[in-house]
Amino acid sequence: MEISGGKLATYEESKHDWDQWKLKHSALWDKENRNHDNYGIASWPTAYLIGPDGKVFWEGNPAVSLRREKELTAFKKLLEEKLNAH
Repeated sequence: MEISGGKLATYEESKHDWDQWKLKHSALWDKENRNHDNYGIASWPTAYLIGPDGKVFWEGNPAVSLRREKELTAFKKLLEEKLNAH
């Protein structure tokens, strides 16, 4: 799910970006930035991985994690642990 904060971009700006990116997933324009406020989103992009138990087990910027070997190794280990646990 892509969420665009309305305080940072108008609907038209957000839609233009989504069209350019050719999104293959859902997008939400959040006029009042409620999602940012409710979930403490402070940077973009922010991604969350939620386990079968409904709990967030990872939060971060996936682009940064892919560029840093130590973070990527830790991320892969965490995914393997979660996949093997279920």
